[in-house]
Amino acid sequence: MTRREAVGALGAAALATLPASAFPNGGSQLAPRPDARVPSRVGLVLCSDYGPETLREALRAGWKASRPPDVRGKRVVIKPNLADFSPDRPIHTDARLVEALVEHLKALEARTIVLAEGPPHNRDTELLFRRTGFEAVAKRQDIALIDLNYDDSRPVRNPNPRASILREFHVPETVLSAEVLISVPKMKTHRFAGVTLSLKNMFGILPGMIYGWPKNVLHWNGIPQSICDINGTVKTHFSIIDGVVGMEGYGPILGTARKAGVLVMGDSALAADATAARIMGVEPGLVEYMALAQRAGLGSLRGQDISVVGERVERVRTEFALDPEFAFMRPQRSR
Repeated sequence: MTRREAVGALGAAALATLPASAFPNGGSQLAPRPDARVPSRVGLVLCSDYGPETLREALRAGWKASRPPDVRGKRVVIKPNLADFSPDRPIHTDARLVEALVEHLKALEARTIVLAEGPPHNRDTELLFRRTGFEAVAKRQDIALIDLNYDDSRPVRNPNPRASILREFHVPETVLSAEVLISVPKMKTHRFAGVTLSLKNMFGILPGMIYGWPKNVLHWNGIPQSICDINGTVKTHFSIIDGVVGMEGYGPILGTARKAGVLVMGDSALAADATAARIMGVEPGLVEYMALAQRAGLGSLRGQDISVVGERVERVRTEFALDPEFAFMRPQRSR
């Protein structure tokens, strides 16, 4: 039996080796433990295309429906997902969505807005920024565009007392200087993790100059454990998942387009990811890193702990094709 088959058979119970105290209260100033008494709220809004007005309306609705951060007078860092570029595949977060978000943040009087990413596959970040349209967005909006792979960084302690090789992270100064950090991933399947959403998007904050390409150290440590350690160390204040057009099949690079026509927004990355997974036809408790994140105290996957405001998940569910190895992640009723 393979590791993934074991997870499929046992679900979250297979991940009980990590104690609930893995990220104790007060362990990290950057990523405080969420208050379990307060249900997470996720804004789920329709967004049929990347037209400017469609995006503006969807962002306003999702912002209102969720618990957005107060950005007025603050330094906001936006972290999209730019794993690579292909003119034929929706690999990266659409630049039009990010530009609409920048305009939204300006209207809310954010003091400074920065776009920042550390692409894991393509080492020519300048070329990648240009091809994906992010260079043009930064110029039009007069904001900084930072390659986190080469940004100055400093060590930050991993609060997980059971961490293996990743006892500290070298976190870029751009990320550490953020008063509000917004993760804007693409809704995609993933050939090693099953699905990739907001939590997995945080791989890109760590510099390739230290962790390699494609962030090899994180893969050697184990993708689920690395995802939990990063998100337990550095807090994402808000997530906006680009599900207008996502990727299914052999993602996150070689899959095919799958339109879901939604944005998923919330102040809990785990709750937003759980909601997006359900939209994709995936049981979040069977996604190894999500179950591990819940066990580690990074939030809850349970439907009763997540208030979805706006559209109902059942109305927008769009089953994404999975790599056959991850077929076990389907809800029981779909098997």
